Amino acid sequence: MPDLSLPPIQAYHPSTFQERGVLIPFTTPLLGGARARPGRRTGLELVIPNPSGGPGVYIMGWNAIPALCRPTLHDRQLSERIGDVAHILPSTIRRIAREVAAEGLAGDEAMQAAQVAADADKHDRTVTNFLLLMALVDQIGLFKEAPPGQPDMETRARLTVAKIAPHIGRSADWVATALESLGDVMATIGIDAQPAPSRVPRVLNMLRDTCTSLGAWSRAQKEADQAAYVEMITTAAGHTSTLASDTIAQTRALTKNLTELLQRWAADTFGIERLAAQPEWLLDGWEHICLIWNCTQDDATKRAALIEIAQLVPVMPQEAREWSEIVVDTDAASRLRKTIPLNEDWRTGAIVFDLIARNERIRAAAC
Repeated sequence: MPDLSLPPIQAYHPSTFQERGVLIPFTTPLLGGARARPGRRTGLELVIPNPSGGPGVYIMGWNAIPALCRPTLHDRQLSERIGDVAHILPSTIRRIAREVAAEGLAGDEAMQAAQVAADADKHDRTVTNFLLLMALVDQIGLFKEAPPGQPDMETRARLTVAKIAPHIGRSADWVATALESLGDVMATIGIDAQPAPSRVPRVLNMLRDTCTSLGAWSRAQKEADQAAYVEMITTAAGHTSTLASDTIAQTRALTKNLTELLQRWAADTFGIERLAAQPEWLLDGWEHICLIWNCTQDDATKRAALIEIAQLVPVMPQEAREWSEIVVDTDAASRLRKTIPLNEDWRTGAIVFDLIARNERIRAAAC
């Protein structure tokens, strides 16, 4: 590593999700767990876990990455493109990371997975938009007495949109466009009528499965420190799962009255977008943790992964308490945190190429 005068280690308990930043899917081992957030003055800041394995984080300018380590080609391209982003959101970072992966910079497997994921996202948007339109037709009920199949679905939708447009004070074209935009916003979490889970519910299910796997493995181990790590990880994951489930339910509940939702969309588009993004903010970083655990094959790799994961557990910001009526002790996991000892192998580079290959497999799975 080149000589680098690092800033002082800082206590890390952000008050908002923006302050916590968004996890960046770097493949360079030393950048594992790094997050991007808006700078206090200009540009972006890099928030990186203490490289020694101890508590705290380093916060530095985004352009300091080359001085910190020698990033992979994938990471250089990723950091350059993210550096031009004005608003850091999990969805934005996911899109950029997928574009970089689609160019083959994280390997052929990730390149193919990126295209599949792009198609899946497009399908989710199409399905969600259609289901919202059909839900609106049912809620307005213009055709309750109509013969089955008459008129056709396209005509029903068009007449329904024309019917409610005056109640919203907008044109029929505006209502149709707003429904499509709502479908895009809701696509990552889906709606109750959706036959298959969208991306965010899939990640939530993965998190629950990982907690189950961690708990089962931990019960078969004898070391007390491993049990402490698992307790910290599963406690934080449980709080995240609870809040994510509640915020998904809150957002989906808005679709029970689409006329009212469209009125709210007209008055406060940003507010609806912010509400729909809450589950993704809550789950940011957890998919990566789940995939690290899924890459393990035996007790030795599980123990090494446990140490790595314990350092990557996202800190729950105080803002989360404003998002749900469910009372969750967001400080509990922080109290359970222990100083993580230095993992000599992956921090010194003894198995750095193996970890880069593993991280590329994770990129493929995440795409």
